[in-house]
Amino acid sequence: MDAQVATFRKLKPACVAVNQVVLKYKARNTTTTKEIIAALDSLYQILQGSHALDAKLADYVFFPLSFVFRDTKSVPAGAVELSLNCLNILITRGWRQELSVEVCKQLLILFGILSGGDDVNGQGRSVDEAISVAALECINSLCVSAGDAVSELATSPEADSTPVIGHVVGVILALLTESSSIDIQIRAIEALNTLEDCLSDERVLRSFLPGVISGLTKVLKPSTKIRPPYKVLAGALHAMTTILDKTLSGRLASSSRNKRHNEDDVKDREDTEEERWLVATSGQVKLALGNIVGLRHHERPEVRDALFSLCTMVLEDCNKSLQNCTALLLETAVCICGEESMIPSTNQYETAVARLILSEAYLSDALMTLTYDWISALPRVLQSANDTKRARHIGQINIAYRILARTDKDLAIIESLLACNLQESTVAIMSQPSRPTIQQLNNQFSEISQALDIPSASMALYQFNSIAVTGNGTKGSLTDVLSLVDGFGLTMATTAMKKRLADTLTESADNEALAYLWLSSKLLQSSAKDMTEMDEYMNLSDDMDETTRNFMEVVYSYSINLLSAPAVDDESDWRLQAVALEIFAWQSSHDKQSFRSELVDVLYPILERIGSNNAMLREHAMTCLNIVYRSCGYASASELIVQNADYLVNSVALKFNTFEISPQAPQVLTMMLKLCGPSLVPYLDDVVESVFSALACFHGYTRLAESLFGFLRTVVEVGSASSSRAIEQPAINHRKPSRQPTTIAEVAALLRERRAHIEASKSATLAPEPAPRTPWTDTTSPIDDEEPLEPEPAPPAALDKTYLMTQSILRLGQHYLTSSSPTLRLWLLQLTTAGCASLAHNEDAFLPLINDIWPVVIKRLYDPEPYICIAATETLSTIFQTAGDFVASRMDASWPDIRTLCKQTHAQTVAARKGKAGRGAFAAPAQVWEALVGMLVQMVDHVRVGAGVEDDLMEMLGPLVRGRGEVRDALERLNPDAVWLLLLREDLRDGGTFGLEPPKVEGFTFKKVVL
Repeated sequence: MDAQVATFRKLKPACVAVNQVVLKYKARNTTTTKEIIAALDSLYQILQGSHALDAKLADYVFFPLSFVFRDTKSVPAGAVELSLNCLNILITRGWRQELSVEVCKQLLILFGILSGGDDVNGQGRSVDEAISVAALECINSLCVSAGDAVSELATSPEADSTPVIGHVVGVILALLTESSSIDIQIRAIEALNTLEDCLSDERVLRSFLPGVISGLTKVLKPSTKIRPPYKVLAGALHAMTTILDKTLSGRLASSSRNKRHNEDDVKDREDTEEERWLVATSGQVKLALGNIVGLRHHERPEVRDALFSLCTMVLEDCNKSLQNCTALLLETAVCICGEESMIPSTNQYETAVARLILSEAYLSDALMTLTYDWISALPRVLQSANDTKRARHIGQINIAYRILARTDKDLAIIESLLACNLQESTVAIMSQPSRPTIQQLNNQFSEISQALDIPSASMALYQFNSIAVTGNGTKGSLTDVLSLVDGFGLTMATTAMKKRLADTLTESADNEALAYLWLSSKLLQSSAKDMTEMDEYMNLSDDMDETTRNFMEVVYSYSINLLSAPAVDDESDWRLQAVALEIFAWQSSHDKQSFRSELVDVLYPILERIGSNNAMLREHAMTCLNIVYRSCGYASASELIVQNADYLVNSVALKFNTFEISPQAPQVLTMMLKLCGPSLVPYLDDVVESVFSALACFHGYTRLAESLFGFLRTVVEVGSASSSRAIEQPAINHRKPSRQPTTIAEVAALLRERRAHIEASKSATLAPEPAPRTPWTDTTSPIDDEEPLEPEPAPPAALDKTYLMTQSILRLGQHYLTSSSPTLRLWLLQLTTAGCASLAHNEDAFLPLINDIWPVVIKRLYDPEPYICIAATETLSTIFQTAGDFVASRMDASWPDIRTLCKQTHAQTVAARKGKAGRGAFAAPAQVWEALVGMLVQMVDHVRVGAGVEDDLMEMLGPLVRGRGEVRDALERLNPDAVWLLLLREDLRDGGTFGLEPPKVEGFTFKKVVL
């Protein structure tokens, strides 16, 4: 009581002040607008801090405020707003539940007028936004604080009671639909919701139903011009849910019928009228709901949640009155489930729909029909370019199937239709016309060492890239198909698809085969993933159903047959092969180390695709190889290939023997050699023979011949890398020793030795021998005893397989040095260079080989291609180093042509350096000249040179002596005096003098030497 007295003492001066200023303002006295607003603001501040208000204090405060409300048009708008704020506090803290029905009626009329109800069409003054917001807040507070009085007012027998409520509802809807202010829209929808909550009479609510549904539909209908805030949308959906629940709910209808049970005539007549009303209303409500279900994809979860509540309420409580809306709202509810998490355990919407389906039998039939329609439309939707539409459609099918799987419905028809349409959809997607061409996807044909570099960064791949490279949106469509397959998991739907695919896979071709195999691989992966997840809780790895096991065998066998055929790089086949590689990888991941027994069939096809010209197929094969070696328990891909090299060699040899030759086979062998090293070379003798047999038949195919000789070059290089033979028999050094000047002591020693020999020959006399007394053939003759027979030399050691193979390659390869392909000639010269270095340690076998290959190798010096000429000089340099004086006579025979070549090349080099546009040292003649100089240096160092050749060498290489150390060393080793003379002549030509003066001896006169 003391608190109320204290509050009254605070309020009294403020109320008196408000009363005075308002009366003076109306009397047109000197009171200004600021004074009225200041007085009302002071009262409002006091009311905000007062917590001891009661009904009497509220009546006291309302008295001065009533003067403001009596003439709102003349009072400033700010004063009206402050008065409404004060009245809002009086309703919530003062009157509360003590408001009478009559006062509520008057207040609702007041609030309806002030919020703009007298001028909603804008024919007078414009509605003030602040006043409207304050009036709507007062309506909200009145319905919350005095809800019983408002409800009683709606059911009052007075004729003007219901229209008051209707007027307020109409004002709220008008503000909601026509106002552009967000604050007004939010306050209006809050007021409408609280007003609906406090109204309980079905008759009154039904009278408002058409207007409310129509107004809310205008707000909720998706539009690109007007986008209400999400709070307004969520509130409007809640308002529609409330009014539909209170007017069309079967619960209320049955309650009304029970009340009228004893009045038979009235009951029959009213039931007939109600049925007519329901028929008319349900049709209009369906149209309204059809306009608002587009909000199921709204970005705000609050809006989707409100729409979901509306759908579930209608499906559960209005299933009879709004039966025509069942399919529409059930589809909307499932769509909203798809917008949330796709994990069933965390999707609360899916759980709610499943509970509703299980509780209402008619809903399961409706969902069956919807699912059938969605699956029927699947091929058309998956070919759409709209990614969002495809993803939502797939999500609906997944959710609907999961929910139906919980019921006792027979889903055989749906599963069969799904399997059929999923196959057709995948075929249609794979058959879309391609935009990028295969030439844009392929890398240019590169060196084998680059294309088959196993330790490269690309071999770190352990996950396949998508093969969808054709068509617009194909990758997204296949992703959607994959999500659909993953969504079914281990269900009867996947079992039906497996049976159908197993029956049609082996009979399919082209795009159908590609689509069926791709779909089969995804089904296997999805089933394996689900089995793995189930194994975390129970051991089911050995309980695979027979359908899945047979399906695995069919798909795996088809993949083996597909990849056992020769590799083809056209656009359709490479994708089919890529999918087969994915199946190999999946099978190895499933079987683990037991998959090692399958390597005899699958390892070569995998490696063969690594040599493909198609970059994407090559990458797929690399990824497959990585997955296989990890699954089989190998430490690396190299170890996998080394330990299974016998399978691979046999596979390649079989292909060569049957002339089933593809460019990938030599590349596979090349890769194996690089990985296995020299240990594999001895096992390739039969393969090398088959290669030369193939070359004899297909030498006109340049690219094939280059590929085969690339393999042979690798054989020679890898065989040369073995150090075992070099340790047993080191190569002979043919390097010529440097000439040392003869000293006086050496001359004296030579003379003494000569004199001793002459004296010994003069004094030597033969002593007489007795006549022989035994036959000359007697083995006991003293002569035979004095001269024993020399032992026979030991037979030469047998040559190993690697040596014989390398020798055979060089001897047979010489016939192809005249090929028209420059690349092939280059590779053969490089092959010969490497082979000579590895065979030189055994001269008995090596020198006959040099004799055979010399004519064709020396001819390459005159090749029109400069880089071939340079390679020939390198090969000849190696021959000089390894054969030594064996080629001296051959060089003498070829020297005139070589001398002519050197002079012509030197002249071209000088001309290129003098020209203004010349490339200098980078010109082709200059590079060839440098290669020839290097070859001549090696010849001087290792081969015996005749006098005529020596003079030519001094003439050609003399100008290089002073600037090139290796040239000077070689010529000094050949003839140091000639080199000294060359340098001396060069000095004198440049203006120098000879440094030796004539000696002075008594009795003799020496002339000066003139050079």
